[in-house]
Amino acid sequence: MIDTAMRNRLYDLAMASPLIMWLGLGIVGSAVSISQMIPEWGAALAISSHLATIVLLGLVIACLVIRRPTVAKAPGVTPRLVAIIGCAFPSLVALAPRTDASPTTIVLASAIALIGTGAAIYAVFFLGRAFSVFPQARRLTTDGPYRVVRHPLYLAELAVISGALWDIRQPWPLVILVCAVGIQILRMHFEEKILAETFPSYRDYAKRTPRLVPGIY
Repeated sequence: MIDTAMRNRLYDLAMASPLIMWLGLGIVGSAVSISQMIPEWGAALAISSHLATIVLLGLVIACLVIRRPTVAKAPGVTPRLVAIIGCAFPSLVALAPRTDASPTTIVLASAIALIGTGAAIYAVFFLGRAFSVFPQARRLTTDGPYRVVRHPLYLAELAVISGALWDIRQPWPLVILVCAVGIQILRMHFEEKILAETFPSYRDYAKRTPRLVPGIY
């Protein structure tokens, strides 16, 4: 007989399996992109960005496999739908119409994306077994980058998206950025609500820690 804890663990893994497969495809896509690049100095940042993406996606998969049991979940369909859109949004940005960017623009965009991906790796590392895509409470994380802002991972995601906008035709960059910020604000709202309801200490943490940008928001 399988005990309750094991059943819950298997159920959690089953629910995460579509996302794990999606992330696996992302790893394959980044690896293919690297294999098609000409190994010259101009491509070094782009290759580094793809390598960082592979590390990030692999780390997220590991966190999904070993994460803690859920303590509480945000009720309703809307929080889950917003989380799915937010998770898929960076991939959808790749479908936007492109222009011929200059070498300088490509280097700058790759640098921004690399910085954002590195920051995301740092945030996911500290989340560890508390990582969730949907608004769920598993463990309250307040150390590492979470001492600086309450949502460093979402800030990093916005940086990655910003790096992908430099060679997109107008007016799509502004539309995409507004949509990305709006989605992240909704995700933060649902996440904070369930964390505040589950962990009494979260309200004090939220009072002393900015949501996204120190000194601004």
